[in-house]
Amino acid sequence: MKKYATASVLSGLAIGLFAMSSAMAAPSALPGDRGRPGDGVPTAPSPSAGPPAPRPPDPAARALAIDLALKAAQAIAAGCKQYPFGLAIVNAEGVATLIYVPDGAAAWHGYSAVRKAYTAVTFKEPTSALVARVGQDAALAGKVRADPNLQLQKGGVPIIVGGETIGAIGVSGAEPGGHDEECALIGLNSIKDQLQ
Repeated sequence: MKKYATASVLSGLAIGLFAMSSAMAAPSALPGDRGRPGDGVPTAPSPSAGPPAPRPPDPAARALAIDLALKAAQAIAAGCKQYPFGLAIVNAEGVATLIYVPDGAAAWHGYSAVRKAYTAVTFKEPTSALVARVGQDAALAGKVRADPNLQLQKGGVPIIVGGETIGAIGVSGAEPGGHDEECALIGLNSIKDQLQ
């Protein structure tokens, strides 16, 4: 009897581990990510099919001009060089247009910065404001838990032009002391007079 109970527990554990590993392997589905075409393996075109039809252009979301995004990133890099941070700038849909992880910083800070910027764009407010109210707002907490790309930590600031959120800046890793939002604001303030 003991042998069957052990086998049952082990098979239940194996099923649980398989389900967990499948869930953890699910793609993050960040905005703009088309995943891996053909499941990552190229397919040979059919000789009789002819050349593929051109793909229609993607609709353009409102975003910072790349020269302004670079200027903001350079201001953050100069103003926060003492920290091992990563930064990201996203467009109005939360699609990353610039990611920067300087030498010496952990690469995951780039992903965290994208999520902070995506969160700021999604809610159209700084992530610090969301952090301040999530404890009293069950609906907000539920929405964040439901979307693996939302990250409620300070460091995401929206870029607003004429009342419209056109993107956001996210910073991760400006530690110790929690300087992520401070660094993001350095970038935003460096370009605010040029926003239109």
